[in-house]
Formats: sequence, structure tokens, C-alpha cells
Amino acid sequence: MAWTTPKTDWSTGELVAASDLNAIGDNLAALRNLGKAAYTTTEDIVADNRDFALIDSNNLNLTITTTGGDVLVHFHGSITQVSHKSVFLDIEIDGASIGGVDGTFVNQLIWNKNYTARSLLSFTRLIQNLSAGSHIFKLQWKGTGSNTLKAGAQFWVREI
Repeated sequence: MAWTTPKTDWSTGELVAASDLNAIGDNLAALRNLGKAAYTTTEDIVADNRDFALIDSNNLNLTITTTGGDVLVHFHGSITQVSHKSVFLDIEIDGASIGGVDGTFVNQLIWNKNYTARSLLSFTRLIQNLSAGSHIFKLQWKGTGSNTLKAGAQFWVREI
């Protein structure tokens, strides 16, 4: 269903027509069917990469088709790191890194220096004014030691 601009010039005493109600129903269906994709990891993922790399190119690689506008990107998961090491997370949209290319303290999307065996990392990022069409969102990371993303992590994108 396509979005129909709702009637806003109602007059006192004006009756609601079937076409008005149908337009409301069509708009609710259009909202429900906005682009969205999600994945929850089912097993641990281990990597020891010093440069940004995809965490899981098969599953944490989400494609949505948007009508144009804003998109929310979310990740949360538990990461085990080698003690006193860092992990950097970033997202890539259509081949472009959001946090920056070098992953330094100032440029990455999220950074964590772990002083315990496991950390819960989470971010939600608003991407504004994304053009209409198909877009690919990829979750990537790099570390200063071995990292393990525990099963049950979630990565999702949704047009809003």
C-alpha cells in the first residue's frame, strides 16, 4: 500500500466516508510495511583483526528497501575480549563507514576498553535523509586482541 496524505480540512458535521476510512487503513498498512531487517546471532563469532572487518558477512549484512527518509540502526550484544584490550564497532551503509575509516578513538561509532571478561555493548544510530531505494547495512569490528561476539547478539535496521 502507498501512503496517502490524510484529510485535514474537516468541517463540523461532515460525515466520514468509506474512502476516508480506507485511506486510514491503507496508511496503517504502509507504516507497517516500511523497510526493516533483523538478525540474532545463533553462535559465538571469534576474530582477531586489527583492521575493520565484517563480523559476519552472511548474517550481519542486512538489506532494506526504503521510501526515502530516516532509518534507525541498532546493535546490542555481549563481547568477550582478551583482558585489557579494546574493541571498536562501526556500521557500513552502502560501502561507506559511518564512524570513519581508521577506527581511532574519535572516529569509530562505538569503542570499548574492557577490564573484565565480558562487556555488553549497545548502540542505536539515527541515519537521516537516506535516499529511497535498496540499502545494505553491515556490522564491522576491529580490536587490539581477540574478540568473541557471544550468541544472542542482535542487529537490526528499520525505516521510521
